[in-house]
Amino acid sequence: MLRRHLLAACLFAAAMPAVARADDNKKKGGGVNYTQFPMITVFTQAGSYHHGTMSIEVGLYAADPKMTARIALYMPRLQDAYVSRLQAYAGNLNARSMVDTDYLSAQLQMATNQVLGQTGAQVLLGSIMLN
Repeated sequence: MLRRHLLAACLFAAAMPAVARADDNKKKGGGVNYTQFPMITVFTQAGSYHHGTMSIEVGLYAADPKMTARIALYMPRLQDAYVSRLQAYAGNLNARSMVDTDYLSAQLQMATNQVLGQTGAQVLLGSIMLN
């Protein structure tokens, strides 16, 4: 009886690397042409001595595989450009402000085109939290 359990455990352990290899080709969330950035958090005004935060999820979609590779290469510069644009916008917000998503989208799209030096990557916004 104990041998059967040992044999089953060995077969299960041998099958695990094959399952892990099959999942390596899949990209999490959005597909192969989608690049997700880490959540970006910038400061806002909350009171006379305190500050608030605005957190935003940003991703880029590019149909061209060469553009997707370029996005991966320029990811640190893109993230820096996004933080700069978002901090300039969020400096005038407080916890009761309404966020203008159209304006943010346009600003991030301009920053993307400027950093990449060409068009072809579309900015996609996820959740925006303001507190």
